[in-house]
Amino acid sequence: MKKIFFSLALFIFCSKGFSQWQLSLTLTQNESITGISSPTDNIIWAVTSNFFVYTTIDGGNNWKRIKCNGLATEISLLQLYVVNASTAFLSVNTNFTGVGPGIIYKTIDGGNNWIQVFSHKGNCEILIGMFDNNRGVMSCYFSSFDGSIPSGQALYYTTNGGSKWNVDPLNPSKSIINNVETKNQQLSITDYSNFYWSPKYGLSYTTKNALPHTSEPKRYLQVVDSNYAIVNSGNLIDLLIKRPNTHGWFDLGVPQNAVTGAVTGIILDGAECWFSEAFDTNKLYYSSDSAKTFTSSVPVPNSSFQFLIKSRVGKTLIGGTPSFMTGQIWLNKRQANISKPPLNYEEHQKSMQ
Repeated sequence: MKKIFFSLALFIFCSKGFSQWQLSLTLTQNESITGISSPTDNIIWAVTSNFFVYTTIDGGNNWKRIKCNGLATEISLLQLYVVNASTAFLSVNTNFTGVGPGIIYKTIDGGNNWIQVFSHKGNCEILIGMFDNNRGVMSCYFSSFDGSIPSGQALYYTTNGGSKWNVDPLNPSKSIINNVETKNQQLSITDYSNFYWSPKYGLSYTTKNALPHTSEPKRYLQVVDSNYAIVNSGNLIDLLIKRPNTHGWFDLGVPQNAVTGAVTGIILDGAECWFSEAFDTNKLYYSSDSAKTFTSSVPVPNSSFQFLIKSRVGKTLIGGTPSFMTGQIWLNKRQANISKPPLNYEEHQKSMQ
């Protein structure tokens, strides 16, 4: 009876991880999505390949399509980062030059007008994270196709809302930074080899952990705190996780029941974890037990989520369809208590043995 009850409870709970996905927006004029950002459940932005932004301030009930004014031509998106309903950043790279530059633009009027606040020579990879409306960090890796600009990596900080970026002398990494994640005052950074964690604005780093597979880039870092985080190694599914009381990172590899493919997004929220595989199987994988086991579904018929995020302060999950097709935004507005595991998973596992 215990096994039946637990199996039923786990099935109901897991089904919640896949249910309630609803289409919120279909882009016009065959536009495709290149980036999504959401600071709260109500505020969601998406940017297109031709640099229009779609914005909502009511959780996807109503959307505005806005032309981005002030941007250079022949640019491609690196990152969209939305701070609040009026303020956001676009980091971009200049196409066809081989030497950049990489540029950051900022808007303070809801996406209508953008001004340049940062530029660096070279083909750039720029990652932005903000702690609040004023404080933030940014990493910039730069190189050139002909070696005319020596490759390098720099970490920057801002205290005036990103209008000015200063070189951070406390940069803990000597390698290429792959992830910059901010949460409240916490800062988490990964390069190819290490995970760094700061409890307060990057003023000091109290955690440094070695990561497996030092020749592979690390992508889609999700962090709860210094002891609980997940990231993918390389382009194909190869999950690395750090759980409380493990004192380091564990290589999950390809979870059981998952099919090897390209990871396009990871979400970690309490005991729940999702990751998307957008091109080979179109599957969304879900775990309710801190990424110990996963089940899968295909939430969008004949499509998938190339973009998968959670609102930074809130519960809403946001999925965006692949950039080679007309873009759609799908939302999963979860209940406030859904991130808790079903009773005590490990105790139930023991009771079933």
